[in-house]
Amino acid sequence: MKEDLKQTAALIIKTVDEIDIHKNNFINAKKRIKELEIQLNTKQITKSQFNSNIDSISRGKTKDQFILNYEQKILSLFDDIESKLTDITSSISKTPQMKDNKEKQSHFNDEIIKNIDKTYIKDLVKKKKRGEELEIPDYILYKTKRYGFISNFFMEKFTRYLVINYDNLFLSLYKSLKSSGIPILSKTYISMMLLSTLLSFILSSILFFLIFQSLSIISIINSLLLGIIFSSSILVFFYYYPSIVSNNRRRKIKNDLPFVIVHMSAIAGSGANPISMFNLILTSGEFKGVEGEIKKIVNYVNLFGYNLSTSLKLVSTTTPSKEFREFLNGLVTNIETGGDLGQYLNAKASDAITTYKLDRKKYVDTLSTYSDVYTGVLIAAPLLFFATLAIIQVLGGEIFGITAKTIAVIGTFIVIPVMNIVYLLFINIIQPEV
Repeated sequence: MKEDLKQTAALIIKTVDEIDIHKNNFINAKKRIKELEIQLNTKQITKSQFNSNIDSISRGKTKDQFILNYEQKILSLFDDIESKLTDITSSISKTPQMKDNKEKQSHFNDEIIKNIDKTYIKDLVKKKKRGEELEIPDYILYKTKRYGFISNFFMEKFTRYLVINYDNLFLSLYKSLKSSGIPILSKTYISMMLLSTLLSFILSSILFFLIFQSLSIISIINSLLLGIIFSSSILVFFYYYPSIVSNNRRRKIKNDLPFVIVHMSAIAGSGANPISMFNLILTSGEFKGVEGEIKKIVNYVNLFGYNLSTSLKLVSTTTPSKEFREFLNGLVTNIETGGDLGQYLNAKASDAITTYKLDRKKYVDTLSTYSDVYTGVLIAAPLLFFATLAIIQVLGGEIFGITAKTIAVIGTFIVIPVMNIVYLLFINIIQPEV
């Protein structure tokens, strides 16, 4: 047992060294690329020399591929450390407890009893009385849904082929999927996207063919074309849906961030530990926008055993909000350099509140402009238009063969209501959340 633990610990140290090597190589490569860009801008090297040097640094990959490759390597090494730590924890949990640890064990059992789901215990007691077999659920981080399983079954090979040979097509999808917080693997999501596109093409083509009710070549071609259009819209929706979710999360995080920083500043002023700030914010339940990101930080520390700096770095790589990413990186720098955390949070809180007020003022100014547009387009213009129609009606004229009365009815009951609805939807979309 002791020798196994030593070997596992040595492997963890070796993995940490590999992470440092990859990190340093990545930093040096970025510095070298920046130097080459400066040399290119100052015409010290030619464009061909610049491209040649960039290819040698990135090994023929694009900049996004180069960055994504290093991120995946580092994250895989972190996953390796996590699995080894889990092995160590399970090994230690199997060793017999010493007698002098009875008091600690009793306290630990009390904590377990407090956190037990009482409903689950009642169900176990009922099953025991009925003589039913007791099932202990396993703890899993991710479980594939039924549709995801079916999609992988039919499309996994084709998905792997596309990802390997045309990975450039999925770079933006990877980034938006990672920042959206959707609990699904990227490979499974692509398989679902492809299967949904295929099924929508088949079903929509059959549906349009039944609508046309004709066996002619033209109806078949039209059905297939409409099926292609419909399935393409499904493909586009799947591709951009994570981006929509990510943008929505970004907006919510941006709206909550100033108040979160003020809250953290108040907690830090009381002398609490840095991780306590995140625990208190999470348990308060007041900031739904950043709750998912804070929960990741707390889980990295309490569940996976990472230190706070590493947890903040990991969350900063996946958060969709630029402002929250900069705030987390600033926290990391402050913690690692031993700066005054309370002073840093006070300064950030002041800046965040000032920015929040400026954004709201900017929105109010923009809204006043939109109100002027509304007055001109949806109030004054219809009045002039109907006055013109009244004159045309008196003269007995028509517009493009349509009588003035018909145009007035269409404008009154269709055009103007639709334009007002569109305007209200637009205002609702651009309105920042309070």
